[in-house]
Amino acid sequence: MPVSRQAVVASALFCAMLGGCVTAGGRASSETDGVDRVVAGEPTFLRQTYMTMDERCRPLKRPTAVLTQPPQHGMVKMATRHAKAVYGPGPQAHCDGKVGASLAFEYTSRPGYRGPDSFEVRVRYGNGEMRPGRFDVEIR
Repeated sequence: MPVSRQAVVASALFCAMLGGCVTAGGRASSETDGVDRVVAGEPTFLRQTYMTMDERCRPLKRPTAVLTQPPQHGMVKMATRHAKAVYGPGPQAHCDGKVGASLAFEYTSRPGYRGPDSFEVRVRYGNGEMRPGRFDVEIR
């Protein structure tokens, strides 16, 4: 069932009020089709990361995560990386583009595998909020 534009905007505003955001790793929107393309066997940091900033755009403690569905054709490591905030409309829109420590995911496929893979995580922000995350990967 399609989600209405109003529901998406309302969700974005609600999440922005909580101070957590998902970043896009500094890539142009034309590159963010939702699938990360990686080279077989090479460790690659994926574009989507998670971070939290306060009202003055100062980074807060980075979120943590647990792997809820591991990839079938590779492995994932969690790490801290610097990324640009992407809040969108709402009270923290002024923080868009500010850089801070974020929770990042490094994916490595099995060396001989080519094709799709995916994994899911549950992200926990410092205020206790929990959000699901899904990563789709295309291995070349």
